[in-house]
Amino acid sequence: MTYLIRQMGHVVISSPDPMGAATDLCETVGLRITDTDGDAVYLSSNDRHHEVTYVKGKGEAVCIGLEAVSEAAIDELYSRAKTDGLEILADTPIGKGYDRALRFKAPGGSIFEVHSPIKRDQSRFYNSVGARPRRIEHINAFAPDTLAFGDFCAQTLGMKLSDKTSDDGFRWYRAQDGFHHTIAMGTGETALHHYAFDLYSMQDLQRIADNLAGKDRALVWGPGRHGAGENVFTYYADPHGCLVENSIEMRHIDNDTTHEPGVWDINEGFRWVNLWGTPPTPDFLVPGIKFQD
Repeated sequence: MTYLIRQMGHVVISSPDPMGAATDLCETVGLRITDTDGDAVYLSSNDRHHEVTYVKGKGEAVCIGLEAVSEAAIDELYSRAKTDGLEILADTPIGKGYDRALRFKAPGGSIFEVHSPIKRDQSRFYNSVGARPRRIEHINAFAPDTLAFGDFCAQTLGMKLSDKTSDDGFRWYRAQDGFHHTIAMGTGETALHHYAFDLYSMQDLQRIADNLAGKDRALVWGPGRHGAGENVFTYYADPHGCLVENSIEMRHIDNDTTHEPGVWDINEGFRWVNLWGTPPTPDFLVPGIKFQD
């Protein structure tokens, strides 16, 4: 199957205080504000116009953006979404910096926007008090039925399964760029559990933890190393209660024909989720933030 999704695009989150949320992400992780438009605040960690957008609202997930391989891929996804009976919410971009988009609900209620490339119109170099990531890396969304959600990722979005758990309750799907996962999922009430950034080194993860300590806050979980994806991780909670993962060394799958999806036995302790053995904390196991109605 030909890929329709090139890479992770962006996340849009509502906030009672969009500028405050944006400032917190800048000070903690190291993104920078690239644009504002009314109450909307756009942030990026590289040359893209934005990777995260905060808009005025109650602290909910507005949509998950996925960058399509072409405009023809957006047309194909529109056809598939109609055939699959998915609810189409809009066929125009929710924000600035890109020309075309299709926004719709996935099985279970997560909201996705598949869009044309976001403009690469920013300097790659900027001053930051945070660690300054390479890119937004992936999202993790929960759904009541991960089999249906997984079929959506594979059949509608054209993504490929990288790994899953033995009970099919957790799955990881990759896009054309080959990184182990752009979408991760777990079983539960529909929610955006976390969004993640790709950093350069362990020192970056230490710096983020120190930045949190300077705010009298702490990591929710980590450091550890995931089994699926093999990335070293830390997590903290943003001002809305959504988790933010920062990680390094995610596995890259460079040959689809030779990769066999791994199956992780959830009955063998916590190694599948943390090869270093430390189990998830109670704060990590909260569902995240719900999607906007």
